[in-house]
Amino acid sequence: MEYCSICNISELDTSRFNKNSKYGNNLCNKHYLQLKNHGKIIDSSQPNIVINKKIYWSSEEEDILIELIEKVTPYKEIKNILNKTITAITSKVKRMNLNTKYKNSMNYKSIYQDYDWCYQKYINEGLSHDEMAKEANCTKRVIEKWCTERHRLTQEYRQVNKQLNEKQKDLIVGSMLGDGHIDKRETQPIFIVSHAEDQKDYLYYKYKLLKEFCNISPTRQEPAYKEFKGKLYLCQATYRLCTRIHDCLLEYRGKTYTYLLNLMNEFSFSIWILDDGYRSNSNWELCVAEYTDEDINLALDIFKNKFDLFAKQKKDKRYLLFDANSSRKIDDILLRNIPNELDIIKNKIIEKNISKEQKILYVKYNNEYIKLHELCKNLNLNYKYIWQKLNRGGSVEEIIKQKVIEL
Repeated sequence: MEYCSICNISELDTSRFNKNSKYGNNLCNKHYLQLKNHGKIIDSSQPNIVINKKIYWSSEEEDILIELIEKVTPYKEIKNILNKTITAITSKVKRMNLNTKYKNSMNYKSIYQDYDWCYQKYINEGLSHDEMAKEANCTKRVIEKWCTERHRLTQEYRQVNKQLNEKQKDLIVGSMLGDGHIDKRETQPIFIVSHAEDQKDYLYYKYKLLKEFCNISPTRQEPAYKEFKGKLYLCQATYRLCTRIHDCLLEYRGKTYTYLLNLMNEFSFSIWILDDGYRSNSNWELCVAEYTDEDINLALDIFKNKFDLFAKQKKDKRYLLFDANSSRKIDDILLRNIPNELDIIKNKIIEKNISKEQKILYVKYNNEYIKLHELCKNLNLNYKYIWQKLNRGGSVEEIIKQKVIEL
């Protein structure tokens, strides 16, 4: 550290510092100009700046300084954190040889000046300018300047270029089969889905998966009366998820159920059956009121061939009924693919008094093994009667023959 030979000011506290052979030492700017203009020192007092008193640093402050420098914290922030002057901080950084690690120089770029950071936050993570400004510790206007004006990362660019990942695609497919839809306005492909208040956790789970496509969190809609078949019913409050406009949603807008069914996997099936399904104590039912007969037949084939699940249309053709064994398989699929702590999982599976699995009894008839309940159904026999007779001994053929004789 160099000091003025006249007033003893350090080189860090003056804008210019010069050496003069006449005095053999350094001179501050004030005394250098006196010597240059007058040929002598005419004022040996302190220069016209305030000389800071010697500043002492505790070991704790030094540790904090090192940590802040490692994080490339701007000097203005360090000043507020440590309550030190920028001059004192600069001097300490130099004495501790930390300046080689510090990047806050003329060539250093603030984080918002980095294109990759702006792309990650704005495009990939879907943050708003306000959220980015908070993270970068700057104003919203600064983010707007760099993100929009300099990097050209606009909402229009995000609308055209942002893409769904595989999990998000499956969520859209399952929701489109169930309760979700995409706005039909030509220039506004927006995904929308709503769930009742007792399925709030489930809706927020969907929101978490699609958060980067949304401007706001789900909104609550108050309870209201709705008319059905001439009667008014009080419906509970709902929560509504709505994305921004994204062109990647166009792929699914207006698509037929046939198209969506062929894209279905375990996760999208889980979303669909949670949206439109009901679990009794023994069986799952699925509402297919809006589906054509062709769509329903395709769904039944996919259930059987892809998931080994068996279902049939009820007398009320708006519903499909899965058998007990398939219903237990559906439980397993849901518990594997959907977080078990969600309200909808608790209400539809975990807290249900689900019947235990019944043993299926096979019997030999006409040299083939067949399920007893199917045999009784085919021959119009009483299952309980046949089962009791079998427990007392004898073959199925003998019991059936005896039953025919009795009739």
